Amino acid sequence: MFHFQHKTALITGASSGIGEAFAEQLAQQQCNLVIVARRQDRLDSLKAKLEQQHGIKVTVISSDLAQPLASASIYQQLKTLGIEVNILINNAGIGHHGAFLDVPSAQHLSMLAINIHALTELTHLFASDMKARGQGGAILLVSSIAAFTPIPQFATYAASKAYVLSLGQALNKELKNDRIGVTVLAPGGVATEFMAASGQHIDDWRTKAIMTAEAVARESLDALAKGKAVIVPGLLNKASSLFLAHAPNVVTMTLGEMATS
Repeated sequence: MFHFQHKTALITGASSGIGEAFAEQLAQQQCNLVIVARRQDRLDSLKAKLEQQHGIKVTVISSDLAQPLASASIYQQLKTLGIEVNILINNAGIGHHGAFLDVPSAQHLSMLAINIHALTELTHLFASDMKARGQGGAILLVSSIAAFTPIPQFATYAASKAYVLSLGQALNKELKNDRIGVTVLAPGGVATEFMAASGQHIDDWRTKAIMTAEAVARESLDALAKGKAVIVPGLLNKASSLFLAHAPNVVTMTLGEMATS
């Protein structure tokens, strides 16, 4: 069992949603934080609240992970500050819903930059340090239930999350001997800004599967502490992920398109 108390966690996409919930729940466990997102004002507000409520140290880094040098810059800033990261939560991610050709290529490339490139680079940089220190560590990669099937109208997003799922499962095995636990979080719908920002409009029966960010973060951190390879929060989502993983693509693609449009 991995313990979070008195460790330092780096959380990307920490200014809202699941990332903010991760920050609050780790702070409650006396874990120091490095919170990263684009919105400086939200990060500063979160820092002030968590330091006052929990007496922990919170370091703020405003960064746009879509930029090519962003990940290396974050790593170097923490090196300069002498901050060792024991827990990495790669939570930042974006999605753009719509027909592949109707979404500008720049938006597809931005999705790949954040969902794949930045996640991979940050994981490589900080896992290398964890291994070199020989004290273990924990890494959470945020994927999606969309990773389990191709999804028309959400093609690039689903493909990027399938990459995260595959990478995390492989690293869970690869890094085990170094005592670095790697867990992939594959949530279904979560009540955050993501759905509106991605262009989804979820209503009717689909709202029954929507979880709170706090519930998702709680299940995820428990799975990370236990070293589980994959966590799909919520009973309905767990059942859905099993179906998506084993049913024919012609069926799952149709259902995936219906569920996200």
